[in-house]
Amino acid sequence: MNESWEGFGKRLQRLNPLFELGRGMEVGELKPYIQTILMQVLLTIFYRELNDDDHRRKADIKYMVQDSIKQMRLLADEKQIERITSGLLYQGKEEYSRPFEAFYYDEIKQSWETQTFRYVAMDELYTNLEMGGSIVYKLTDVAQEMIFMSREMAEEFSITIEQLYSMQLIKNGNFRKATRNLDHLISRVNRLMANEFTFQKEMINNPKILLIEEEWQRADNRVEIEKQFEEEKNHFRTITSMIEKTKRRNEEDDYIQKELILLQEKIGHTRQLHDRFAKLVIQNISYEMKLKAENPSLFWENSLVSFREHFYENWFLREGVQGFNEIERVLSPLFSPKNEFILPLDWIWGEQELNETLNADIVIEDEVEESITRQRVTNWDSVIKAWSYVFQFLQTSGEFSLADLEELPLEVQDLWFEESETIDLWMMFDKKPLKVQVLHRKEDTLSDEREILLYKLMMEYPQFQVFEGSKIFTSFDHRAEPFTWYRMKITPFKICVQEEKV
Repeated sequence: MNESWEGFGKRLQRLNPLFELGRGMEVGELKPYIQTILMQVLLTIFYRELNDDDHRRKADIKYMVQDSIKQMRLLADEKQIERITSGLLYQGKEEYSRPFEAFYYDEIKQSWETQTFRYVAMDELYTNLEMGGSIVYKLTDVAQEMIFMSREMAEEFSITIEQLYSMQLIKNGNFRKATRNLDHLISRVNRLMANEFTFQKEMINNPKILLIEEEWQRADNRVEIEKQFEEEKNHFRTITSMIEKTKRRNEEDDYIQKELILLQEKIGHTRQLHDRFAKLVIQNISYEMKLKAENPSLFWENSLVSFREHFYENWFLREGVQGFNEIERVLSPLFSPKNEFILPLDWIWGEQELNETLNADIVIEDEVEESITRQRVTNWDSVIKAWSYVFQFLQTSGEFSLADLEELPLEVQDLWFEESETIDLWMMFDKKPLKVQVLHRKEDTLSDEREILLYKLMMEYPQFQVFEGSKIFTSFDHRAEPFTWYRMKITPFKICVQEEKV
């Protein structure tokens, strides 16, 4: 028989559940997205299994479907959500609770066979029907196989998830499988270490890579990263403790003892690799902080408006030019001798106030005037009161333009001129996007002025704590005309907020 036929039937039996996932469901406009939604639900069930979370009943699965649809920015009514939920549990009508069926060709029998399978089944460990409880579901081997197939391609599992999976395998007595799973963990840690070494070399040769590769900028999150590594160390301690307890319970079983010794050796090796990886990551973060401290000019932020990106690439190349007047309007400010706006001097010297005092009673030849420098103190009460209106708009509509301040009552507009920092902070948002992580930090650890503003806002107005974990960024319409507000010419870019993706 041709090599292409070898194991053909078994291959199809592994793929059929993936092919059949969501097939035949009448869900209207959601049909193109049904497999993606159901895959996310299966992953959610799997993670809850790993964490011994028994929130896996039909009502919980229905909520998972609803939450996945919401996260994917899709819309669904109650009937569609109910159909997707039931379509994961069984095929056809609920009262029959039939398994799913699919055909495959058996190359050995040379005939078409019928494969039956389910994606979820009753978890006997958590289900207590005798006491009137609901069925708690778990993934079948078929559904787990689908997740494992995707792991190799998408690297879905983090170090923590691999550790939790190993714990569950040990708890269930699958020591050999737990040992094999540690191979996956070792492979993942090795890949991550290789990436860290590569990044370290590139960072030394070209520090500006920290501006290009945003996902590598981790200095601000050092505390959270160290906490994550500590949690992973605790997981390793738990696994070691579980192995020791299992060895004591099975002292007379030589076979189990051998399996546990192999598992213990493997966990020791994995733990050493993990410690080396953690040390390397922290070392790279320390080097990043050193680079930023010693070479601040390397990390000056780019302006929000870039001629090449916003005008040439996003406008001229994409949409073309209708007439020469449009080109003239864009290019003339670059060559015009008229400077329409000069940065106010008080913005530059806003951090200091000079108070010159002269001693009029004593006249000394070549007298030098004495100047006393006093640190200017910001009235943050005024600043956060002014900005509270901006974040009220962000909370309701997700964006706010400085041009919208003209629509607010005059007493609110006046707040923006009580402290120069109030306007200056608006310009500070003309930087890279900010992920809000201030709620559980101390104020004296915050260095970014935007974070200080958000921290004070959350302390004064608890309703703004919903922004924790969100991403705040700016957007700019290249066709928007500058406007004049209280004799200030301002480009009306917008501040936008995007909720954290779970």
